[in-house]
Amino acid sequence: MSTLHDTSGALAARAHHDLGGQPAGRVVPSEHHYAGWEKRVDALMVLLSSRGLLKVDELRRNIEALGATAYDRMGYYERWMHAITQVLLQRGVIDIDALGRAMAGDGMPAAPTGERPLRVFAPARPAAAEPAAARFAPGDRVRVRDTHPPGHVRTPFYTRGRIGVVERIGGAYANPEELAYGRDGLPARALYRVRFAQRDLWPDYAGPADDSLDVELYEHWLEPAA
Repeated sequence: MSTLHDTSGALAARAHHDLGGQPAGRVVPSEHHYAGWEKRVDALMVLLSSRGLLKVDELRRNIEALGATAYDRMGYYERWMHAITQVLLQRGVIDIDALGRAMAGDGMPAAPTGERPLRVFAPARPAAAEPAAARFAPGDRVRVRDTHPPGHVRTPFYTRGRIGVVERIGGAYANPEELAYGRDGLPARALYRVRFAQRDLWPDYAGPADDSLDVELYEHWLEPAA
């Protein structure tokens, strides 16, 4: 597991799912045949999202919560299946006893009964863009905050503490790091496309000096660069 020191000097660990920039070898493209159950898991995710019972950020958070061993052992749709189950349990759409009976072959899980209300959220929609409210403008030099909070984080590990230039303002959106926990994500946060020099991201980069990488980052992760 890769590590680095944050600005406070505390040792920060890369989460096991945050793989960007790790040695991985060459990617070999190949055709993949999807099994019937994989297609059903995909369809279930689309259905639940359309009914406001699941947000993609909730799905990601529960995938990230898998232990490193389970994450590496599971396939792509196995992780989805685990995460969907966790979201439905957390929202109270199904309960653990009914799920256990269904897995044992005693029928499909039923919605919970009793006084507890069913938590149903409307599908998240992007908030209206407000460029005037954006803290930074195209051309501004910014530094990605070198911090490592627990929980669902959308800022790649390899960008933290690095300096880049705002290439454009992408609009204002509900904060995905809060949507992941069933909140509304408001107030909306400005989203920027930040351009980094490859040699500033990777100490051993041997390509042309003008090679760059664009990363979309939310405003609360950025600060002015001296």
